[in-house]
Amino acid sequence: MSDRRLELGVVALAVLVWALPLQLASPWAGTVITDVPVYAEAAGAMLDGQLPYRDFTLEYPPLATLVFLVPDLLPVGYGEAFSVLMLIALCGLALGVMATARALGFSRRREAVAGVAIALSPLLLGNLVETRFDLVVAAAVAWTLWAAASGRLRLAWALLAVASLIKLFPLALAPALAIYCWRRRGGRATLSGAGIGAAVLAVGVLPFAALSLSGTWGLVDYHLDRPPQIESSAAAYMLALHALADVPVAVENSFGSQGLSGQGVAIVAAFSAAAALVAIGAALVTQWLASRGARPPGDARLFVAASAAVVAALLAGGKVLSPQFVVWLLPFGFLIAGRFAWLAAGGTVLAMLLTQAYFPSIYWNLVALDSGPIWLLIARNAVIIGLIGACWPRPSVALRSEGRVLWWRRPPAAPQRERAAAGRFLTD
Repeated sequence: MSDRRLELGVVALAVLVWALPLQLASPWAGTVITDVPVYAEAAGAMLDGQLPYRDFTLEYPPLATLVFLVPDLLPVGYGEAFSVLMLIALCGLALGVMATARALGFSRRREAVAGVAIALSPLLLGNLVETRFDLVVAAAVAWTLWAAASGRLRLAWALLAVASLIKLFPLALAPALAIYCWRRRGGRATLSGAGIGAAVLAVGVLPFAALSLSGTWGLVDYHLDRPPQIESSAAAYMLALHALADVPVAVENSFGSQGLSGQGVAIVAAFSAAAALVAIGAALVTQWLASRGARPPGDARLFVAASAAVVAALLAGGKVLSPQFVVWLLPFGFLIAGRFAWLAAGGTVLAMLLTQAYFPSIYWNLVALDSGPIWLLIARNAVIIGLIGACWPRPSVALRSEGRVLWWRRPPAAPQRERAAAGRFLTD
């Protein structure tokens, strides 16, 4: 099968999944907890001449406003137009992941598995994929990975900046991209690429900051001031104590979500954040050391693995872990090389399934502190923590073996000469 046929087949599968089971079949067409009215309200305000950050508050970066505006410009209802936009983003994400798989030197079968997994992801995550805009930023990240893996480093920096202007989390991938660029092209190319990324960020942010510096900075303050959200790892720990030992916890409604209040959860949240920072730092150091002597595309595989570990650590240690954040795993989960590839792919699938198991159908039972959804949440968060280790940029990731994501598919052994050469530079 040619690349074009494979891509068309995956896009057709994504459209079929979106149009039929996601819209018509239970449980995907059941209970809906949606953010679309928030986006529609922001779009309406902008069409009335109001400017974000100056005239109304907005918790998202500037380029997210374009995502909110586009559906309001189409000749159908806002909700239907937004759903179509997210379908387009899903197709773009699938194509980006497949293109990255080719750039990483994966086999056609591995590329097909990754593309099909992305196309089927709405069945694993449920209708939250069409009621949040995280698929857009996931698609931008996927094409950032492709640009980096294919050697288009300046484009990679520009795309990373674009993704960060849609949602903030891609900024955390900048150190991994810098390490990859430094190892492959040297310091001058790294500084040049980072400068391009900074320029794109400046173009996106400075006009709003010039109109209202305090309003634009409010985007950062908003996330700093939020209490630990009820689905975060810190909150899950306290919920486990509540379920096991009846430790009292209090749920509060603020910042557009439900969170836990109290000194105990704040302390646990601080420890979780510190642990996440340590994990991110260790992953980056490992990437730096493992990239020494790694040849293309091995260095790109290390970059993808390090980026995946960083994102998993952000999810596991952040104050907020809304269900749609699991979408952030999609650009990475099916592209991890090495002997733990199946574990990374399986963990990504399991994290999505466990998320759908409690959200949205029994989410309010979680808010009511029922034990069933609490244990589902704890299991989901434990899987995400495990993904940090499954995606770790260990030196063996740089070897030619792409890893297996299907139990019956065992990759061929690397040639003896390659294993011997790798052994001089890479140790597991």
